[in-house]
Amino acid sequence: MKALVVGCGKVGSEIVRDLAREKGVTSVTAADANLANLTALKPYAKVETVQATLAEKADLQKLMGEADIVCGALPGKIGFELIKTAIEAGRSIVDISYTAKDPFRLNKRARANNCIVVPQCGVAPGLSNMCVGDSLPKLDKMTKVRIYVGGLPQQPVPPLNYRLVFSLDDVVNEYTRPVHIIENGHQKIVEPLSGLGEMSFPGIGKLEYFLTDGLGTLTTSYPTIQEMQELTLRYPGHASIMNTLRTLGLFGTETIKVNNATVEPRKVTTELLRAAFSAGTPEDLLVLRVQVEGTLRGRRVMIRYNLLDGYDKRHHVTAMARTTAYPCTSVALLVARGMVKEKGVVTPEKIAQDPALWGQILARLRTRGVNLTTQTTRPER
Repeated sequence: MKALVVGCGKVGSEIVRDLAREKGVTSVTAADANLANLTALKPYAKVETVQATLAEKADLQKLMGEADIVCGALPGKIGFELIKTAIEAGRSIVDISYTAKDPFRLNKRARANNCIVVPQCGVAPGLSNMCVGDSLPKLDKMTKVRIYVGGLPQQPVPPLNYRLVFSLDDVVNEYTRPVHIIENGHQKIVEPLSGLGEMSFPGIGKLEYFLTDGLGTLTTSYPTIQEMQELTLRYPGHASIMNTLRTLGLFGTETIKVNNATVEPRKVTTELLRAAFSAGTPEDLLVLRVQVEGTLRGRRVMIRYNLLDGYDKRHHVTAMARTTAYPCTSVALLVARGMVKEKGVVTPEKIAQDPALWGQILARLRTRGVNLTTQTTRPER
């Protein structure tokens, strides 16, 4: 089996390494515009590197044509274009990027080209969606979903108490993008950084949460549910600072004049945050809690999925990279081996509704030390 990974940054590089470790994979081509990212991957067995950009469409599609499976790990603003490029090449793709663009728009085209597109297949959206999908056959009716997720530094540095573990542009999007939720059975759009609250997690302590636009395809897959939200976790006080920056217009995209220069506030703020978000050591934590409520045989129940993952000191891999890369690679292998039968856009939650496929994903995650636990209880009130 030959694999192609497009985008080899913090997460994409771990997708490359993980696929290269797989016995059934004969080669992994790593494609990226950044030469430094590629140089870091050259020492690994079975890995070939190619400097390429989305603009070089013909060259990229040639690489896709030589691969059995494509994994996409580009920033959200260009990830959608990569999926379209793969479909045009007639190649199946498992992609981790998140964009406001609707992936179901590509369903008809993907089916016509006999390929499979698994969009938004990282940790959240991605693994979080799979948890929701797994819960569906276990309930007579699903009524409420809450997803809590956050990548956190193990040693937070004030005042922001956050360290960058994936694309900075995508992090800023969490503070600026309108949030899609389902409330009282109706789809709504609310302000980012709203819905602020606090909760405690064993081994970590008190964290704050706020609404973010990370449900992905879930609102389309389960439109009749009564309530559905994704909430991002941070150390207390972080959301207030980000909300102040947003309120002051420092994330604005309309250019302004400063002396004789024309600048975009968001770009300036983002670059300043790059330094602030790089403070401290790289050791991180990934916290994921998915709570699904519903009814079973006339009784109200809650299925809770929990994941706490930490930095891999031996291989110097962040928890965020691990928990984003491994769901992607696990699904990619299922697709490449012909175990996902449906063509077109196939969501992570749809895959996890199949107990056999979900079982294989969980088993492979466990071999990587990513241990998702499940508990069924009565709903909390």
